[in-house]
Amino acid sequence: MSSAAGLPGAHDERRLFEHFVIAGLADNKPLERLTPSSEECGLRNTQPLAPITDIAVIFPSLGEKPPDGFEVIETTTLGYPADLNHGSIMSQKSCFLCFRRGYHKAPLVDIGILDEGRGDKPMVDSNVVQTTPFGRSANVNNASQGIFLTYRRAPPNSSQSQFVVTDIKVILANKGEIPPHTYYKITKNLNKGLVGSDVFICYKKSQGTAKRLAYKPAVLDYFPRSDYSEEMEDFKLAQNVAMFCLPMGALIECWPTKCAPPDRSFSTFVLTDENGTKFYGSAVTFYEKYTKELTEDQLENLDLRCGGELEHEGGTVGDSNSNNDPADDVLFYKNISICLISRFPFFNSFKRFLYFLHRMSYTPDCTHPVPIERYISHLMYEVSFPTPRRPRVFMQLGAENISFDSHDDSQLPLNGAQLLDTLKYLGSDNLMYLMLLALLEQKILIHSLRPWMLAAVAESVCALMFPFHWQCPYIPQCPLGLAGVLHAPLPFIAGVDSRYFELYEDPPDDVTCFDLDTSTISFSSVRASFKISMLPKKPAKQLKTTLEDVFGKLQQLDYSANEGKTEGGFIPVDQDLKKQQKRREYENAIHDAFLKFIASIMKGYQAFLRPIKSAPASAHATDTGNLFDLDGFLRSRDRSSADFYKRFSETQSFMRFIEERSFVSDKNTYNAFFDDCIIKLTSAVEDGRDINEIQLLEPDTSHSHTTVFIPAPEPFVNPETGEEMQFVYGEFPTKMNSGYFQLDRLEKSGKDGEKVPMHFEASRCSAVRTKPETRSSLLAATNAVKTNPLHWSKTLLFYSYSLWFMQLDSLLTAAPNKKKILRLAFNVLDRMEKTEIFPLDQVCYRILIELCGKYNQPEMAVKVMRAMQRAGLEQNAVTYGIYHRAVMDATWPTPARTRAIKMWTILKIVVTGAEAMRKWANVERRPLGLETPERATTLEDVVTEITVDYQITSYPLEEEQEQKEQKKSSISSEIMDPLGAMGGLEALEREKTREQRSKSLGKIGMSPSRAKFFADHATLPFSNENTPKSDKKAEKSGWFKGIANSPMFKMIKSTTFDSSPKPTSTDSSDAGSITSGASPSFHSVVNHFKKGYDDVMPSRFRLGVSTLLNKSVGAMGSGMIYSDDKGASLENPFFVNNKDPAYILDSGSPCCLLREEYWMREVYLQLKRSRERMEKGQKADSEEVTSSESFPYSSKSPGKLEVILCTATYCPSCQTMVYDEEIMAGWKVDDQNLNTICPHCSGNVQGATDAVASAENPESVFAPRLKVRMRWIEEMRNSWYQPGGLQESRNTTPEKTPPPSETCLEVAFVSPLVLRRELETILTSDKDAMKNESIRTTHPVVFWNLIYYLRRLSLPSHLFSWISERHHIRCVFDIPTAHDDARMPLYFFNPNHDGDPIFGNYNRKILRQTEDGKETKRYASWKLVTDSVNKNMLFKAVQELVNSSRLVKNGSVHVGAHFPIFRDIQFASIDLFGRALLRDALDSQYDSESNKLPPKIKEILPLQDHPLSHVTRACRKVFMPLDLF
Repeated sequence: MSSAAGLPGAHDERRLFEHFVIAGLADNKPLERLTPSSEECGLRNTQPLAPITDIAVIFPSLGEKPPDGFEVIETTTLGYPADLNHGSIMSQKSCFLCFRRGYHKAPLVDIGILDEGRGDKPMVDSNVVQTTPFGRSANVNNASQGIFLTYRRAPPNSSQSQFVVTDIKVILANKGEIPPHTYYKITKNLNKGLVGSDVFICYKKSQGTAKRLAYKPAVLDYFPRSDYSEEMEDFKLAQNVAMFCLPMGALIECWPTKCAPPDRSFSTFVLTDENGTKFYGSAVTFYEKYTKELTEDQLENLDLRCGGELEHEGGTVGDSNSNNDPADDVLFYKNISICLISRFPFFNSFKRFLYFLHRMSYTPDCTHPVPIERYISHLMYEVSFPTPRRPRVFMQLGAENISFDSHDDSQLPLNGAQLLDTLKYLGSDNLMYLMLLALLEQKILIHSLRPWMLAAVAESVCALMFPFHWQCPYIPQCPLGLAGVLHAPLPFIAGVDSRYFELYEDPPDDVTCFDLDTSTISFSSVRASFKISMLPKKPAKQLKTTLEDVFGKLQQLDYSANEGKTEGGFIPVDQDLKKQQKRREYENAIHDAFLKFIASIMKGYQAFLRPIKSAPASAHATDTGNLFDLDGFLRSRDRSSADFYKRFSETQSFMRFIEERSFVSDKNTYNAFFDDCIIKLTSAVEDGRDINEIQLLEPDTSHSHTTVFIPAPEPFVNPETGEEMQFVYGEFPTKMNSGYFQLDRLEKSGKDGEKVPMHFEASRCSAVRTKPETRSSLLAATNAVKTNPLHWSKTLLFYSYSLWFMQLDSLLTAAPNKKKILRLAFNVLDRMEKTEIFPLDQVCYRILIELCGKYNQPEMAVKVMRAMQRAGLEQNAVTYGIYHRAVMDATWPTPARTRAIKMWTILKIVVTGAEAMRKWANVERRPLGLETPERATTLEDVVTEITVDYQITSYPLEEEQEQKEQKKSSISSEIMDPLGAMGGLEALEREKTREQRSKSLGKIGMSPSRAKFFADHATLPFSNENTPKSDKKAEKSGWFKGIANSPMFKMIKSTTFDSSPKPTSTDSSDAGSITSGASPSFHSVVNHFKKGYDDVMPSRFRLGVSTLLNKSVGAMGSGMIYSDDKGASLENPFFVNNKDPAYILDSGSPCCLLREEYWMREVYLQLKRSRERMEKGQKADSEEVTSSESFPYSSKSPGKLEVILCTATYCPSCQTMVYDEEIMAGWKVDDQNLNTICPHCSGNVQGATDAVASAENPESVFAPRLKVRMRWIEEMRNSWYQPGGLQESRNTTPEKTPPPSETCLEVAFVSPLVLRRELETILTSDKDAMKNESIRTTHPVVFWNLIYYLRRLSLPSHLFSWISERHHIRCVFDIPTAHDDARMPLYFFNPNHDGDPIFGNYNRKILRQTEDGKETKRYASWKLVTDSVNKNMLFKAVQELVNSSRLVKNGSVHVGAHFPIFRDIQFASIDLFGRALLRDALDSQYDSESNKLPPKIKEILPLQDHPLSHVTRACRKVFMPLDLF
């Protein structure tokens, strides 16, 4: 057999099983007898009891005596008379039970009681003891109702290894007698009289004895195998596997020829390798004929000596009067086990697969086109591993299907528990007591005659302890060779075959034995001191109630009968699915009950955790006592259960839990889920809800989704004849044929796409949420949106911020100055906190904590923890473990450096306080002076010098605060216009003219009040425009004419009254040529003008000031811009509140961040050097690979690369353009839904913007697209988005081949929720994926959406340089060339756009004048709309656009195809007025003006002309504004 190393399914990939093993008698080496260790366990010397063959009832008081060969049960277990009428009035009629043993007939397999008084009827296959041996009625009741004994006898040809009755006892329950251990009690009282004892019958069942020889088992063969030597180096578990497959040893047994062979049996076991990894074994044991000749020693040991006489006392041969050789009347059999060893407990599926292989081997009359070996390799390499995306895999085997279901390990760790069977075979009380002993770490022994139950129950105990884990010896199925562990002086959980008690003496007194066959618990010294009453009362009562409820439902369902009928047979797929689903429901209910119990007793433990906040003083800093306040925890518990808590807190599992909760471990994910359970339980108690109605375990809904069908392997074909080959088996092959595995064929056709990687906690990326975290985050978002739909925009904002933190590790890897980028991360975190959005998860903080530790900044990690506390977040287990790893592994600063940091912190506080006092005292601070303007030859030099000393802060101002904040606004505006790409030059220009303006104030003729006004505002950014020129005409014409001639009023006049604005520049973004000098301080200046001169200025001029272009209050035109009383709208939480901190980016300011160049210049230079080295290396390696192929946007191209990102998408249903905020409002709280809802054709505007409602109209659902346009430009447009990257080098040589004029691409536009989930998927498979530039081409959807959201948040990132070293990335509303001629936007007709190449062919289609020189209708509409907006007469603009699209057909009025009215007004206003336009005022006024339309007109307007919903407006306001195009 060739090596399987190259096949799919390496150790880092998940596969269904690891090894297929065949175990049995060793073939090529001498057999070694399996001798029990009598020194350790105490070997019993008694012979096995013969089975009971008959029972009878006698009345000694009536003179009856037991028949010959019968034995009378004279006393009970405590020595009382075993009278079945004990203590009754008719005690003189004593009644006793007698039985007979032997091998002369078929044994009894069951005993029962028939109560005629209750209407019992005898079973079909049972016999009733009607009379005594002397002919009297065998009624054992002393009352009138008849009670008779019944029994069931084994068939004559039954197997010798079946379970038979071996002993009977009588107990008196009223005397305190209990059934002996391993005895089953018939729960029917034989005494129905008014007085008398409670008499019960108990009996014991054992496996039928057979003459056997036990040898040490050996591994006969296994797969995959590359080492054929006896050492078996490629199979490390080989030494122990055979022992667990055959725990009673490899046997040679002799049976009478008339006996049928025993049926196959299924067993499970658990192994652990040297790394602590669990392996689950599923084994099927069966018997085959032993064909070799037995030696004389073997025959003697079997009592089969030639010419001898059979000894029936211990024999299994039965009656035989023949004098022939005894060996002629018996057959010899050996046992063989086939086993699958896997990391995953697919017990039921593996059982059916092994049964299928066994059926193939013992049907010699059938032929098979596929050999056994091929099915084994097929299961390992070709059957897909079930995953959450394909949760069920069906494997076809002949006429049946075997299903493999995925296990949701996001909540509970993987285990082989079968809780349903555990509860059914133990009962609620016994199960609770078993869990009590497990929590307190006592010695637990589980035993049963059904070996498959041992591992199932032991695994159930460990599973129900969650989140605690058993830390002591754990042997779910203990072979006889390891039985000495039962005498170990430390706690253990072990499982043994019940035949152990027949071979060995009972275990020590401190071992508590649980019999799964009789549902009894043995008496031990532990039971005297440990009782269920120790448990906390209320949680224990709730647990017992739930278990009894589930147990009652189980008794109504006959699972055992169903399993008995289908065991090893064919089960229809639909029946199997229903059965498994029902089992999962019951098992979830059981586990949920125990989870509530554990969560109740551990409630509030997080408050007693002690995080490390400084450098560890000693090696004992990580001791449990220093990590957890144990005394405080015990004081907070219920006093009545103090003994339980004290003992529990001393266990290894409790201390290990605290350690795992405090540090990074493979249990962090599960501990975080447990913390969520405690939170759910606590909130339910506080809200007064019933705990039983709370479901802590989320139901696994994945099983209702995708199912994968895997066909059976193809039949083998004879290459010579071309016919199908046929395989016939008489027995299971103990040596497999390596050629039948077809490994070479599998190697060539390996299914790479179906590989599922193994995930280990040590390699988990901290940026990836756990599944419970994801569910919790989505649930919190859903609840928030249900409470208030406006919270959807804040959900998008939080997820967008989290995207930046997910790329932070990649940014730090590229950055030479790590600490600087960490400070940037703190600024971003601070900015996120100022938005006052509630963090939906802890990933942002967790990433920053991990990176602080990675780059040796533990004190910063402590600051992040405090930031979490400020935000009201309690670190979950994952974050808490990463935090402790950060502070423990990182290097803390020396004490001297710590003192220095402390002093600098004090200095910072003093300076900050002084600055705050200066602002409070209104003391003017000397503005920044540029003393050497000759040095500032470029814009970058000016900006760099300015931004180092100042932070840019811009907040929306209230009217009453404007007077106080003017100086702050002026200083900020002097430094830089944060909204313009040329803001630095404007600041420089204002600085140069400051002294000239101040000197000219006194020379102008003006009123005293005006002189005072200009003196107070001489330092404002717009004071140069407010100051009239000093000339002779101004001095003679008076002060009012002087102000009317000022530059600012000329601007207002030109935009208000000029009928044809002249194109001054080809730059026409949202700012346009008019707003090239605009600034946020425009509002302050105009407001002061209005307040000071409203009574003096004529209404003609006042009209030009109080428009939609500022925030002044006035009633101009047909409606109010802002009402004087704004409380009515702002107090309503379902309306957009412009003062909400979440909308701070809507001002266009990046908010509290220095310019991108300050943070990223070093990063860009580092990336440039790395790229240059890579280019040189590529040139050296291969001349064919050019730099332009690897880096398509070369640094040698002139100018900057303009990257335009636009999300406007046509709805395929209504053919209307849906824009950015409308797309966002149509998304749902779903991280797997790529679609949005068109608000124009959904039929319900409100429903369309509800992020949790389902779409009413399926046609309105579509997938939006993100369009990317890239081209090199020499001159940048004015934009909300600053250009970035490096400056063009003066020594750059131009490329030989010019870059393409424009590059266009298009990807899906996804919500931040979907994008984050995709990023997590990528990082799960490769946590370094974000550090590779290839993500741009391998995952373009992820890359370009990430770029879009980072730009909308105005956050620095090195990802921009992966596009180009010099870039200007802008996010825009619209791409002009994306429209059709029928719905052309109005802003196209702005004369400033003549010849603009961005309009493409529309430059020829746009007509502003007809041939006779008249204005076209559309151009006239554009002029009227912009003039109406300027004059605050928005109703006129709405009316004009409605009339222009209104059509009359057949006497009815309807609206033709047109561009949305609001978008036409909005885009035309942004295009002409730029940043002077108050977008919120436009939204509000359009809402009010559209309501004034006549009802008939409103009815015919389509949804596209309705005002934007509040959710849509909120989705726009949480991000940076968009450029127009």
